[in-house]
Amino acid sequence: MADAGMMDLTHDREMLRTLYAPATGAFSMVDVPLLPFAVWDGEGLPELSSISTAIRNLYTAIYPIRRHARERMGKSFVEPPVELLYWADDMREWAAGHRNNWRWRAQITLPVWADARDLEDSAAEMRQELGLAAPLRWDAFAEGKCVQMLHIGHTDDVPVILERLYREYLPQAGLEPSGPYHEIYLDDWSRVSPAKRKLILRQPVRTRPN
Repeated sequence: MADAGMMDLTHDREMLRTLYAPATGAFSMVDVPLLPFAVWDGEGLPELSSISTAIRNLYTAIYPIRRHARERMGKSFVEPPVELLYWADDMREWAAGHRNNWRWRAQITLPVWADARDLEDSAAEMRQELGLAAPLRWDAFAEGKCVQMLHIGHTDDVPVILERLYREYLPQAGLEPSGPYHEIYLDDWSRVSPAKRKLILRQPVRTRPN
């Protein structure tokens, strides 16, 4: 049974669009509600090889849940995107780009009916593919007030966008970062050209103290 305070995105299509289809090329505000996730905690530096392995394992672990959701929802089923969160214990290390001190995790939204036991059972069904060690867990959290933007194009442009976000947009709006930086990948990048890749950039924020 879904938590009474948890958002069911399969029924709230307007919120689904707000969270996963924001404006392109412009910052916008969003209040991200309580959502359930399958989380794969990153190990080591956030290198492409380790992130790719984590994403592959995460999709493998939740395959039985995705199959069940597809059977229950039929044509209404929408494949959830993979999301990556990055942070540092001292966020000045994140802001300075010192990747050696970054921490990260991969996550995918789950149906509200899929609880921690369902995720455990799903991973157990895929144990042969995953191996014995699986830093997988169920979590539910609300990011709350965030600034986000949909970027379409090369990822080389992202640092420039983030510079504008942190140096210009947030200070001018009287805001400051309040949580891990968040990227949501709307495409399978192995099938989409770099110029057409869709990426949501999201940053939880709070009002700056006077």
